[in-house]
Amino acid sequence: MSNEDALARFRAYIAAFNRGDFDAVTANYTDDVELVNGTGARLVGKQAIVDFYHKVRADTDRTIEVVECFADEDGVAADLKSEFVATRDAPDFPSGPMAKGDRLRINSFALYTLRDGKFAQIKAGVHKREWVRVDS
Repeated sequence: MSNEDALARFRAYIAAFNRGDFDAVTANYTDDVELVNGTGARLVGKQAIVDFYHKVRADTDRTIEVVECFADEDGVAADLKSEFVATRDAPDFPSGPMAKGDRLRINSFALYTLRDGKFAQIKAGVHKREWVRVDS
């Protein structure tokens, strides 16, 4: 897969994520995919990742913007901006309690390791976190 193809596929993956199309999202994963997200949670397997993100989507609307990304034959590195908007009170939200209308904006770096053209490992680290509370 060329670098250009990998980047186009990555952008399509992010677009599917933003739409909540988890069938398209998981089509990009190996069966044994491992995700370590920005909170340090480790999830293994497609279903574990989908279950986690279904819970996140139940509490928030999340959008991801690709700021910059690079690819080679081994993977993709991306600088991402995400915004979570609480659609209901979420006292157990993974990044911290949220009230309906609260916003969490994060900037993260993510490394996606490829195996056979699919993501086998995803590691994310947050480098900026901003809370916008409705009661502020």
